[in-house]
Amino acid sequence: MKFNYLKIILIIYLLIACEAFAKETCLFIESKELEQINTLIKGFSESFPNAEISVLDLKGERDTEKVKEFIGKTAPSVIVCFGSLSANTAIPLEKKIPIIFSMVINYSRYPELQQENVTGVSMEIPAETLFTQFRMLLPEIRSVGVPFHPSVSSEILTEAMNASKKVGIELVAVKVENPDEIKSRLAENEKKYSGLWMLADTRLYNSKTDAIYDLFSFSKEKKKPVLAFSEAFLKPGAFFSISIDYRSLGSQIAMISKRLVQDKTPASKIPVGPPIGTFTAINKNVASDLLGDKLDESIFDEVDKIYPEEGSKN
Repeated sequence: MKFNYLKIILIIYLLIACEAFAKETCLFIESKELEQINTLIKGFSESFPNAEISVLDLKGERDTEKVKEFIGKTAPSVIVCFGSLSANTAIPLEKKIPIIFSMVINYSRYPELQQENVTGVSMEIPAETLFTQFRMLLPEIRSVGVPFHPSVSSEILTEAMNASKKVGIELVAVKVENPDEIKSRLAENEKKYSGLWMLADTRLYNSKTDAIYDLFSFSKEKKKPVLAFSEAFLKPGAFFSISIDYRSLGSQIAMISKRLVQDKTPASKIPVGPPIGTFTAINKNVASDLLGDKLDESIFDEVDKIYPEEGSKN
């Protein structure tokens, strides 16, 4: 009889726990609609299947009233912000509900992200990971030139310079304050490096400058392979890209969400960490031009994707 009584209590407890779990609401705020976010949400849902997801698209505008209203309407257990615009809009408005930020380049530049109820996942893949994979494809690479704008990428580069030494790579900092001068700045030190690293530096690479095309023009002319931060840069001339795997990122954010809402771990006790999953791609045409007869086609087995794909007109 006592056993049955305990059994009933256990069943009631589990039902209550399951009901509470099912009612966890996660509010996703995106700066603007991106295909990657759909992939990320899929990864999140796979790892946190009973979470109820609401999505607010700010459409590129810092609309505080819209965010306030949506938070009040959904009463979320956790808020996830994608991009600096959504993070910098939502975080000052909410001091209690746990907030996770993601897809924010060089997050340490934003003091708002240090708030007590905030944690997140950085956009920066650890330098050791980047250069270990780069050297798997090109073992002869020993030094890498890094064009950067000092107001955007100094901190990232300083951290990377220390980490890269652990895998036998010396980084050569190439300060570029005027994007129009990127080729001349690269040329000044070209004998000091054999490869190039393209940072996610928004002051250098944006729609108002030609720095992207100048970088790849220099790379082709001097036969210095570019390691890029996104697959999108393979088409204009990058040799290799290592980017975030957004499905894995979604799963990572789900795990953090569970710690926040189920384990009741304070956001302040969860340090901001790097993304756990990567996606690699190589430009077959650039590899052929760069290596010629020395090309070992087994390098194509080391990546997730080969560009251009079979049957592609690119």
